Amino acid sequence: MALLGTLKGFGVTEIFQLISQQMKTGTLVLNSPKANVMIAFEDGVIVGMTSDQWTMDPRAEVLIKGGFIHEKQLKIAFEGEKKNSNTWVDILISQGKLKKTFLEKATNVVIKDILLEIFQWKEGGYRFEDWVVEKESMLSCHIQSEGVILNTLRIIDEWPLIKQKIPPVDYCPVTIMPLTEDIVRKNSLADVDMQLFDLIDEKKTVEYIVRESLEPPIEALGSIVRLIDAGLVEVFPQGTRDSRDSSLARKVFLGHLKSASVYVLLIICIAGLIMAGNPRIIKGGFIPGEIRGPIEEQKNIAAQYAKQEIWLSRLDTDSYVRHPASSPE
Repeated sequence: MALLGTLKGFGVTEIFQLISQQMKTGTLVLNSPKANVMIAFEDGVIVGMTSDQWTMDPRAEVLIKGGFIHEKQLKIAFEGEKKNSNTWVDILISQGKLKKTFLEKATNVVIKDILLEIFQWKEGGYRFEDWVVEKESMLSCHIQSEGVILNTLRIIDEWPLIKQKIPPVDYCPVTIMPLTEDIVRKNSLADVDMQLFDLIDEKKTVEYIVRESLEPPIEALGSIVRLIDAGLVEVFPQGTRDSRDSSLARKVFLGHLKSASVYVLLIICIAGLIMAGNPRIIKGGFIPGEIRGPIEEQKNIAAQYAKQEIWLSRLDTDSYVRHPASSPE
């Protein structure tokens, strides 16, 4: 099957669907004013890709920006590549300076980024031939075409809303609460969302976290926006977290102080009312002078009886003997 035409009459989405549904093997060449891209298919599956915009292996830049390799290490590996048959990738992996997992994720970032770009091309041309170019000159991958179509169209559809909510890339995200199964289920968080959450550090900027995630930038930024919308993350200008925490602590302290002052005021009011009533049960100086004298006198009498071991409570008034009055002689 040979396909040839312009993207105005037959879009990239339709081309991919046709190749996938008919499980075709061959090479799709797409050209536009922006770039020329070649994509290899085997039985409808994407197995390789290259672009004339790549001056070097694009994965190297992704890995350097993410902090997974250093420029000096890459330079030495490139020099070694020229001297022997090993690629810079093989050299770094054999030296233990690069993990294969990180390389695979970097490949995924590059492939998804270029697919997202070409799916939005509105002008240019295409050609599909029933032959496959040498994949050694391509960036190898294994991606189901149908999945690419659905995922890319979803991202394109959601991007306008996400773009409006993206925080400044030089701000630092801060987690508000830990993730739990209930929170993940309630907010329908995906694996990529939880991965971004785990990478958040108050000292890392949004840009750094996106690069460190080894996820396509649009997907990583979408995850950060979802975490913010769910109330799990906040962002602050770099270096302002401490002052923000101090401000919150001050507000909390003032709030507690305000609540305490209400209770203090209530106690003062109650005490004032008691003092104004001048109750007799209050000790000492609060008892009026005209009452204090008789009370003190009764206390003294009680003390004298106590010394003589005479207890008023034990006296029986019926035991008193009345003596008849003496008759006058």
